[in-house]
Amino acid sequence: MSQTTQVAPQRSNLAVELLDQDRRKAYLHSRPRKLMNTLARMYRPVLKNRRLVAASAAYALAAGLLPLLGVGVMHTLAGLLAAPGATPRGMLLAAGIYALGFFVLSAASTLLKNRNYTGFASLRIRLLNAALDREMTMDYGLFESPGFMDDVGGWSRALSSNNAGLEGTYHKIFEMGGTLVSALGLGALLALASPWITLAGLAFVAVTYAAQAHVSRYKHARREELSRLLRQMDNLSREAADFRAGKDLRLYDMAGRFRATFAPLLQANRKLYKAFTQREVQLSVPESLALAAIDLAGALLLARGYLSGRITLAQLVMLLTALSLFARTMQELAGQLAAIKDQTRYVDDTMDFIDADLQSRGGTGSVPGTGPVEVIFEDVSFHYPGHDKLVLEHLSLRIPAGQRCALVGVNGAGKTTLVKLLCGLYLPTQGRIFINGVDAATIPQEQLFALFGTVFQEVEPLAFTIAENVAATDRDIDRARVEQSLKTAGLWDKVCSLPRGMDSPMLKVVEEDGVILSGGENQKLMIARALYRQGTRMMVMDEPTAALDALAEQKIYQEFDSLLSGRTALFISHRLASTRFCDRIVLLDGGRITQQGTHEELVAREGLYRRMFLTQGKYYQEEQA
Repeated sequence: MSQTTQVAPQRSNLAVELLDQDRRKAYLHSRPRKLMNTLARMYRPVLKNRRLVAASAAYALAAGLLPLLGVGVMHTLAGLLAAPGATPRGMLLAAGIYALGFFVLSAASTLLKNRNYTGFASLRIRLLNAALDREMTMDYGLFESPGFMDDVGGWSRALSSNNAGLEGTYHKIFEMGGTLVSALGLGALLALASPWITLAGLAFVAVTYAAQAHVSRYKHARREELSRLLRQMDNLSREAADFRAGKDLRLYDMAGRFRATFAPLLQANRKLYKAFTQREVQLSVPESLALAAIDLAGALLLARGYLSGRITLAQLVMLLTALSLFARTMQELAGQLAAIKDQTRYVDDTMDFIDADLQSRGGTGSVPGTGPVEVIFEDVSFHYPGHDKLVLEHLSLRIPAGQRCALVGVNGAGKTTLVKLLCGLYLPTQGRIFINGVDAATIPQEQLFALFGTVFQEVEPLAFTIAENVAATDRDIDRARVEQSLKTAGLWDKVCSLPRGMDSPMLKVVEEDGVILSGGENQKLMIARALYRQGTRMMVMDEPTAALDALAEQKIYQEFDSLLSGRTALFISHRLASTRFCDRIVLLDGGRITQQGTHEELVAREGLYRRMFLTQGKYYQEEQA
């Protein structure tokens, strides 16, 4: 069944190309990972926001002066106590001034921090939308690749929290402004008494930062392992909490099976976090000892200065207070720097994900003509990326333009996989698929997708209005066409019974009064969506009426008869009686075509189709009896 095809380059096949870990990392993480480059990109939108810039500067000044204010009041109080003729009035006045200053600076810093957190949150949401857009538009095969998802799955860690990742880094840097002002002021003050104290503090920051950065690198190096565990646990948790499975879980006491599946995942998760914690504990001991050494050595130096007469008692009290605050400030600064370095690693991963082109590009072919298309599978074999078992094996099939072809077979025969290949969600492992004589692998994806009106077996309406679900958009909706599509699909009466009609929101994810349709109604909604789409040249329906009763299914197929004019049609159904209106029936068994013909021809011929049809007919007869 050889075909002549246009000479055109094929689309890339990212689902296969990115299976190799080294190649995947080179593709996703091609740019150099430098902290300053990441921060520069993060702060481009911040620097354009004058309010955030002004708030950051004001907060740094207000929060940074608080420790210096405390040091100053200690000097004043100690001086008043040491002065002859000290009175309570002077001390109360000094304490009152300190209290007022503390209140003003604390209130200002708290107000500045809290009021501007929403500005950083909006920047996170903006990047979150970009990441979600990338995930929703990337190749379908990548989404089904565990290795790829383990690599890029960390993007949610950088964008799903106010206190970590992108927004957490913004907050740390915002707060670090105050820490820096305090460190500079306290360090300069202590340097007047002994430069060694300030140098020791700087050395402490460098060593602590290096130690915590080491832990951060270790965690990041094992991020794929952690991402895989969290993904598996999340999937299992979602299944265990799925309301649709609640009856089975209780009636068949299946909770124990879920617990048994959870156990090894929890154990692996604990083992991984134990390794993280051990690294942190090992490095925290020298960090604590170094901090204590700075306090002790600094106190001895200051005491020596006091005993030598270079420092007065009031200065000694002030400098001891400054020393204690300086040590804690340097510890806080080291922690902030390390946290920024740690979190920007995951921000880097997220930016790599957003920057990467994750759609298979290429192909300059186009489908000639107008109206229904001819489809030819030529010696097509396929196995899913990362697996060796062939789902389709040397399959050849021709669907003439305008023909209504039914694809039937037992579960696991490869019917849905054939549809995924036809629609361009995957490329064949071997062989070619022609559409009007053009190799489908040479047609750009967006053009290929536009050829098909599809209804898949998995029915998942979105939390939009009914009209938006049918039109698959929220702009320029043709309401008359929505109505006609819903009527044809047999759902219009249901929609009319709703208070807000086709403008009723679906599900209860966003709106509390969202509409929950039955399984059969959801399928009718998806059929209406396929009918609404204009310009399609082929209808592909994978078990589109599985949740409908036989009479409702037959009614829909009868109405399809008039709507399918001008389109080729491929139907997948387990109910063999519902395929009678098709021009030809193809039986798929074990990834191969074993029978094909009209319904009457296949029933009259001994084979799997006849056995399946007679078995199903027997059940229907028993139900009617």
